[in-house]
This record gives sequence, structure tokens and C-alpha cells, in this order.
Amino acid sequence: MHADPRVLRQIAFFEKQGFEIILSGLEYEGGKRFFPITKAKSPFSRALKFGIIVARLTKVRVKEFLWHSSLNDLSLQNPKFDLVLANDVETWPLAIELKKTHTNAKVIFDAHEQYAKEFSDLWVWKWFHKRFVNYVCEHYIPKADKFITVCDGIARDYANDYEVEAHLILNTPDFEPDLLPGEVNGRVRIIHHGIANRSRKIEKMINLINYLDNRFELKLMLVPTDPIYLLELKELAKGKAVEFLEPVSTQYISTFINQFDIGIFILEPVNFNYANALPNKFFEFIQARLAIAIGPSPEMKKIVLSEENGVVTKTFDEIEMAQILNSLSDKDIRLMKENSHRVASKYSNQGNEKVMEKLLQELEILTSARRVVQPVN
Repeated sequence: MHADPRVLRQIAFFEKQGFEIILSGLEYEGGKRFFPITKAKSPFSRALKFGIIVARLTKVRVKEFLWHSSLNDLSLQNPKFDLVLANDVETWPLAIELKKTHTNAKVIFDAHEQYAKEFSDLWVWKWFHKRFVNYVCEHYIPKADKFITVCDGIARDYANDYEVEAHLILNTPDFEPDLLPGEVNGRVRIIHHGIANRSRKIEKMINLINYLDNRFELKLMLVPTDPIYLLELKELAKGKAVEFLEPVSTQYISTFINQFDIGIFILEPVNFNYANALPNKFFEFIQARLAIAIGPSPEMKKIVLSEENGVVTKTFDEIEMAQILNSLSDKDIRLMKENSHRVASKYSNQGNEKVMEKLLQELEILTSARRVVQPVN
């Protein structure tokens, strides 16, 4: 939980509102009260869970998750919750179960993705997980008091598939008032940051450097979720103007990447969520006052074209991207960085907090009294 910027922003928001916060999830490093959700440990338990997944026993799988959750500890050790905020689909049944013992609690589901279509490009996921996730969405979303998600495209899809009204809270970071767009003087430094995930085809951005003018250099700041893939990327980058940087903490990303000129993300739409991506990194590019270079991903594209703070290719081809970047002058890049500076406040977490305040007012739990909040991740 300590590594998820969206969850960290939620925690900070509720702290400012005077709530007492209790956390439950797989891992957390911090000073808050935390109840872990454990994984099956014994060979028998692991074999049983594997059998449940293979047989696609959706209802049994929900019960198995609740069995390993912190449900009993949360219910017995906490006499009253006012709000249960559940991040990610697997925690939604836990939130509803908690409501049974905290009858006056309100429940908000936060959908970071369209979970029933999350890895639709992978047959393994479609066979073993899609049925389960769709079951949770169908049976539990109607039980939540409020439902939030990350972008218009995903909100529309949830409305079409599950007839739910989704409130929009973007993946925008906190406003950084002291950051300014840096000068562009001949050398143009491009940054991409995020996880080293094979489905994101980061090699396209490494291959891009083959077609760029000598004034460009690429920096990659990758979290090694797939160490083998990361080694492959480093091998591919040998001899190129590509440098791998050590990741920084999520709350420092915008400040750190402010030293660069262009934030780049070429994300092929291999599944529904990639096709509708509007990720943290996109808004961190803006907050860092960078020019932005993206493929024609519709959620990102409409902002870049509206704010004139970057370039958008017609395809996801790296050669086309190189042609567009090569055509930019230092003055062009500087103007795009200035436009990101102009809208940095607009695309910051300040707007999200207003949305959340409105939701809590509608649920009648935003008062001057201290309350108990349970973000689950």
C-alpha cells in the first residue's frame, strides 16, 4: 500500500479531514494501524487455492479470500467504522462483509482499472481470472454506496456493463507550486518512468533512439517487477544514448523528473485498460512541467491536444514518433513545457479532493468529528 500513489493520496486526504485511518492489505510500511491480508502458506492451502482457481469456482474463491483476510480482526478490534474505502476488485467482498458488522458504515469502491477486461490480451488470465472478476463486479458493485474510477472511458464501460454511475477521480499528483519549466539548450533529455512490464513494450522507446537526432537522449526509470525483462531491456540499450536510473519514491517523482525535457509513453492498446489508459505518469509529466510525447491513446490524447503541451502520433510506431520529435525546435519544446506549467494546478490532486469531499457530503459522513476510515488494498 505504501507504493501505490493513488492510495497514498487517499490516506493523506483523510488525514487532513481529521479521520482516524486503519489500513488492511498485503503489505504496508508506515505508522498507521495495519491488518494484513495473508496468503495461503501450507502446501495443502496453496493446493486448495490452486484447485479453486483452476475449477473457476467463483463463489468459493471469494470465500477463500475472505478466510485469509483480516475480516475477523477488523470486525472485533474496531467497534465502529464510518467509511470503508476498497481499492481493487478483490477487496470489494471484504468491504461488504465489514458492512455487516458495521451497519452504519458507508462503502466506496475505487476501480483503478476495468477489472473484467484488465489482461484480456492474455489467455491465461481470461481462463483463470476473468470469470471470477466479472462475478465480483456483477454481485458487489451494486452493494457499494459510491463508485469511483480513473477516466471517462473506463467509467463509460462500467456504466454499460454494470449499470453503475462512476465518479471520476483522476490519477493526478499533488500540486508542486515551486517547480518551473527548465530551459532547452541543444540537448533534449527524454524520460520514461514506470514498471518494467513486458506488455508495455518498453523496447519500442529504446528502439526510438535509433531514429532520433544526436541531440536526444533517453532516460528510463523502471521499477523491476520483471527482472528478466529489465535485463533484456538493458542489453538492448547497450551502445545507445539510453541511461537507466534508480527509481525514486512516488511522492518525489514529479520533482525528480523536472530536470528533463520530454516525458514519453508509447502504450500500444493490447487490452481494454491500455487502450483507455490515463496513468499517474502522464500527470506527473505535467506536474514536472515537461513536454509530452505519446501515441494516439484517446484519454491522454484529448488532454495533450486541448492543452497543447505535447505531441501525439497517428500510430504507435516509434519511427513516426522519431520523425515528429526530430522536427521540434528547442523553442517548440520550451513552449510545450510552458503549457504544462500553465495547467499544472488544473491537473493536480486539488480537484480530486473536491470530488471526494462532495461524495462524503452526499454520504453524510463529512463532519467535524473524527471518524474511522478503512482503505483496503
